[in-house]
Amino acid sequence: MADLIVDGASPDEIEAYYRGKYKKSRLIDGAYEAEDFFPALGEYGKWLHFTASPIENKGGEIIGAIETLQDMTEEKQLQENMHYYVQLITRAQEEERKRIARELHDDVSPSLLLLIQRLDAVTSSTRPRLSEPLRESLEDLRNQAIEALEGLRRCAQDLRPRILDDLGLVAALEWITEDMAKNQGIDANVEVIGAERTLPAETQLLLFRIAQEASSNIRRHAEASRVVVKLEFEENNVKLSISDNGKGFEVPESIGDLTSAGRLGIMGMFERAQLLRGTLDIKSELGKGTQVVAELPLPG
Repeated sequence: MADLIVDGASPDEIEAYYRGKYKKSRLIDGAYEAEDFFPALGEYGKWLHFTASPIENKGGEIIGAIETLQDMTEEKQLQENMHYYVQLITRAQEEERKRIARELHDDVSPSLLLLIQRLDAVTSSTRPRLSEPLRESLEDLRNQAIEALEGLRRCAQDLRPRILDDLGLVAALEWITEDMAKNQGIDANVEVIGAERTLPAETQLLLFRIAQEASSNIRRHAEASRVVVKLEFEENNVKLSISDNGKGFEVPESIGDLTSAGRLGIMGMFERAQLLRGTLDIKSELGKGTQVVAELPLPG
């Protein structure tokens, strides 16, 4: 890299050597930094982080360069181990969500439904004749039971919507937009671009959780009237974007600033995308809405 800087290489020439693995330094003008794996170094290869900075004379002419190398192998191994354990924890959480949702749907919901049916039978019966105050009390109790059943079903759906397991990601995304239209009055729809393919279960679940968190943020904060969810199938990737016309917000410069800014939901979306080696990008402008774009590689 130092040789390229001394030779006055253009960004295109640097890209030809490092192919997206480099970036311009934020600290030194004209300097670059990169990170890559070198299989020929050591017994098992090494990860190296290196920087190259130009040395200029008084006239601003580059007369040399300084290059530094840092062995990042151990840190990379720790990151890989952490990534692996986060995956295990996330999978365990989703299995627990699925179990609880199933129990709510299969065990608790039928009991409430039976209670409602029995209250219907009592209030509709003409013998013995019920007093008006008692009938009103039973009607009130029936309405409360119906509200409890609806709330229970919403909770089970939020934990793990059965539509995702039964019909797939597109149907689950449509369920999200239909809920936004029905309960928040937001004009929301789903667009599918490219040839739709069956995605791995983990990929579907991860994209659904990102869409779910994004829609929750829209409902709570955006004050939007229009939302578009796009699912784009590319040759080697699948891309999900959620765009709204809400009030927008200032996006922090780094991911680490999200936690201090109290945006834990957005931080969670970033972490979920990274679980499958994907990326997540957020663009927002005050008064002009927000766009969340998640892109994941497809296996094979």
